[in-house]
Amino acid sequence: MCAGSALRQECGQQYREEYRRCLEREFRRGRAGACSDPSFGERLRQRLGPEPALLGALQEDGPALLARGLRGRPDPGPALRGLAGAFRLLELAAVNLYLFPWRREFGTVQTFSGAYVHSLRPALPEADLVRSFGRLGYEQRDPHRLAITRLPPGPELVAAACGFFACRLECEILVEVVHRLRPRQLRPEELLEARQLAGDVEACVEMLQQQGAASDCGDGADLYQEMPASPEDTGGEDAATLALWRDRGSPRGARDVPRRGWDCCGDSGCGQEPVPSMGNPKPDTSSSSRLFLEQELGRASSPLSALAMGSGSPQVPGEAQDLPSATPQEAPELPCYQLHSCLRRGVLPSYCCTTCQQLHAGACAAGQACRSRHHGQELRSERQQRLWLQRTEVDMLLADSSGPWS
Repeated sequence: MCAGSALRQECGQQYREEYRRCLEREFRRGRAGACSDPSFGERLRQRLGPEPALLGALQEDGPALLARGLRGRPDPGPALRGLAGAFRLLELAAVNLYLFPWRREFGTVQTFSGAYVHSLRPALPEADLVRSFGRLGYEQRDPHRLAITRLPPGPELVAAACGFFACRLECEILVEVVHRLRPRQLRPEELLEARQLAGDVEACVEMLQQQGAASDCGDGADLYQEMPASPEDTGGEDAATLALWRDRGSPRGARDVPRRGWDCCGDSGCGQEPVPSMGNPKPDTSSSSRLFLEQELGRASSPLSALAMGSGSPQVPGEAQDLPSATPQEAPELPCYQLHSCLRRGVLPSYCCTTCQQLHAGACAAGQACRSRHHGQELRSERQQRLWLQRTEVDMLLADSSGPWS
């Protein structure tokens, strides 16, 4: 699996080259059009599944296009199918220019044509369409047409076509998640967030199932998974990618696609109290200390905060909370976390593995393995790290003194 920006870019280049070979192989067989090689499509889908960040390496604005294409849609299923159709048309436009640069009919896109009106415009905002066609050398000449002003080199057209193909596969992955969770109706933002955090279909479905009824709650701030207060706290490219996924957009289904012109090759058959700075806190072994930390998390309304707790139902804002006065027997059962051996005194954790229920330092090899195989979350801000450290130290002392929390 690729890890890191440089390796993802290298993977992206390999897939672009394989995509080009597929196009040219099919062209020699007398077929031209959007990629239809099932083996290549399956290989790329298998890689995209557990590694959604690869989409950004193949199509830089791919995550943002998906998010804006789903904005405001009450049901992402039909919207995703419409987006898949739109990405196929954009891929086809790039392939036509690559294989047939001399054909004049591909030099103009009529924005009043059936394909543009019924498939592209309902699926993506007009500004995104203009930018996407701009990658292929088109510029808007007037309100009714886009025309080629500079034909990009072949490798750029292949890269654009492969990127749109990857976006199409991502839509299919998300459609599968939506289908697996029927009859529950997902909000687009929770679907995209779970996809980015969990990875493949199975893990994504499991995460969304754990949310359960919490999916109807609002998007409150979560102390254990808070949004950074400044660009310096974003933690690099992974946070930037997640921010792209949090963007939102809105399509309708694709239909009535014409069979002639730019869109088809004619030859083709295809309220919280502030928590003070703790320094290096001495954990309180009392139940109320642990419950205070859990209450801080429970007050948040983000659906994904439930997963961080290991609970399916986070506290709904405004609900009465009696946790500080509860006895251990009355408290809900909560997972007990441990500090991995990589965390020496004075070192703050940077990753929480919710599968192993352990905290890891940034350079820990075991933590890197957990990132690739397990569920978890990056602890980006110092406040977030200290809260998790305090909670885990309390867990470990309670386990030493009185056995598992119950």
